[in-house]
Amino acid sequence: MKEIEKMGIKTSNKQPVKEISYQDMYRLGDTLEQLRSWQEPLCVLEKFFSDKKRPANKQKIIRDYHVCSLLFNVFLTDFGSSLEKMEHQIGELKTRRKV
Repeated sequence: MKEIEKMGIKTSNKQPVKEISYQDMYRLGDTLEQLRSWQEPLCVLEKFFSDKKRPANKQKIIRDYHVCSLLFNVFLTDFGSSLEKMEHQIGELKTRRKV
């Protein structure tokens, strides 16, 4: 840490650089990966809701719709908390001291 301070690292317009550790980047990357993990389940939902050739079996449609609504509710809850966590992490990084 003191080595960085001695080096006086500056940006191209002579501004000091914020202190960001590998752990900070890892935490932010972990949150991003959590959000990315929803890509496949969301494709399933998209396929279900865009399928125009649904079978006439009303019981199956009701079951599938119920499952998709549960999946969406889980996604919505997780997405909201992940978004808040990421906003908090970015806010912390923005307020870090400069070296």
